[in-house]
Amino acid sequence: PRFPTLPSVVGDGAASMRRAPWLLALVSPVSAFTQAPLRRFAASRAPMLHTTAVVNARAESPTPPKAKRPRAALELSPPDGWRDTWDMIVELRADRTAVVDAMGTEQAALQAPAEDRAYHALVSLMISSQTKDTVNAATMAKLRAHGLSVRSILATEDEVLHELIRAVGFHNNKVRYIKEATRIIAEEHGGRVPDTMEHLLALPGVGPKMALILLNVVYGRCEGISVDTHVHRLCNALGWAGPEGTKTPEKTRAASTPR
Repeated sequence: PRFPTLPSVVGDGAASMRRAPWLLALVSPVSAFTQAPLRRFAASRAPMLHTTAVVNARAESPTPPKAKRPRAALELSPPDGWRDTWDMIVELRADRTAVVDAMGTEQAALQAPAEDRAYHALVSLMISSQTKDTVNAATMAKLRAHGLSVRSILATEDEVLHELIRAVGFHNNKVRYIKEATRIIAEEHGGRVPDTMEHLLALPGVGPKMALILLNVVYGRCEGISVDTHVHRLCNALGWAGPEGTKTPEKTRAASTPR
């Protein structure tokens, strides 16, 4: 027999039994002994079925999404004594003896031929995440010895590129990012590394921190503050990320970027 759908068995118990005789058919043979308890059971379940049907109907009806409120830009005020702290940092960094000064992206760009300088800087940045500067520098030396240009990397098998950069963190993903970014540079930018934030961020594996460094090192433009985990922690420790602080490096970068 064709049984009624769920919404047709809502209402009071007696009406439910009249509209849904299939409930009685669940017990065979039907006797006076079994009918009475079954009728009481159906009567007690009818309000529940009604509620379930209404809830299901509401769940299936389309609900327009709530409009998101635009977040106000975080306005930062300089904390007390920030200038003295800044002057001390400038003094301590004046000798330029940190590891990154000798093995960072600037050095990678300086060691490259002029025509490949931007591409060397980009690759150095792409393999630098979750990787020590010493390991990054050694890996860049291997890549230079192999041949590091848009054309040579496109011609390099993935397995070979993987062996060249296997010492860096997340090397499997970085092989894919480097090959795909290189393909985009060749096909969409004529083999030249883009010089805008929009196009750099469109490259796989490139985030705001890398893009800002590349624009500064290669193209001489400062378009924001590059914030990694260390800068993020220092800014919060010094009170430079607002009174409530920030949770991630990207939020610190957004908070500290002039508007």
